[in-house]
Amino acid sequence: MSYDETQATQKVPPPQAGPPPPPPEPPGFVLQDAWPWLALLGILAVAGLLVWLFVLRDRNDKGPVVPAVVGVHQQQAILELTGRGFDVKVVRAPANRPAGFVISQIPGGGTRLDSGQTVTLHVSNGHPVTVAPTTTTTATTTAGRTTTAGRTTTRSSTQTVPVTTAPVPDVVGQDDVSGAGQVEAAGFVAETYPVTTSGTPGSIVQEDPAAGTDVKIGSVVRLGVAVGSNRPSASVPNVVGQKAPAARAALLGAKLTVRTEYKKGPAKSVGVVLSQSPSAGSSAPAYSQVTIVVGS
Repeated sequence: MSYDETQATQKVPPPQAGPPPPPPEPPGFVLQDAWPWLALLGILAVAGLLVWLFVLRDRNDKGPVVPAVVGVHQQQAILELTGRGFDVKVVRAPANRPAGFVISQIPGGGTRLDSGQTVTLHVSNGHPVTVAPTTTTTATTTAGRTTTAGRTTTRSSTQTVPVTTAPVPDVVGQDDVSGAGQVEAAGFVAETYPVTTSGTPGSIVQEDPAAGTDVKIGSVVRLGVAVGSNRPSASVPNVVGQKAPAARAALLGAKLTVRTEYKKGPAKSVGVVLSQSPSAGSSAPAYSQVTIVVGS
């Protein structure tokens, strides 16, 4: 028998069985499969925070920002506020500040308001704040006399009388915006008109009544404004619907002068510009006079 035949007749033992296969894993996510989802959730959380910061948080803060004008001169403050689209109400009161400067504002700087809403400015009228001393006395008054601790004295009373006149401030030599602002802050109506002179264009060269004259509050003070030798064109802004002080400030800021006329109208029109001439959008030489008609 050959070697090959001997091998063929030998029995080959069957292969031994290996270890049993591991049991199948239960359905669901294993830890390594959850990391992408956790990362996605983190990204969504950050995105939601950014949406809240830049969208939802500012939902109630729309509209232009009210500039801070405390300490600024009235005319400059009005120009800045009306330039942002706000209406302006000016309240003059005694304060320990120079006349014409803003001492407080409502609402404060940094507040957001819709265009057309009103910002109230409290402006110094140049009169210092005085506080009357307060005394407490136990006494008996008879027929205008006071008897206290055996002494008889005559009592005198003081009565506060509203101020009806004020001195005209000296504004000759100042620019028209600042000078007219001081005149109006003192309680007068500033009427500006062009004057042909060699002075600095826009500077006040005449004042009537003269500085220092006691004049009734609400009176007109005429201010002559130098126009210079070269008068570029100026565009007339639209001031119809504005309060008279704000309208005058806007026209002065546009390098124009302004005269105010009055017309009877309904209560809601008092102090409001009803019409203007020249009309808005017109072109005129610098420091030309614009006439505004104000409800009275």
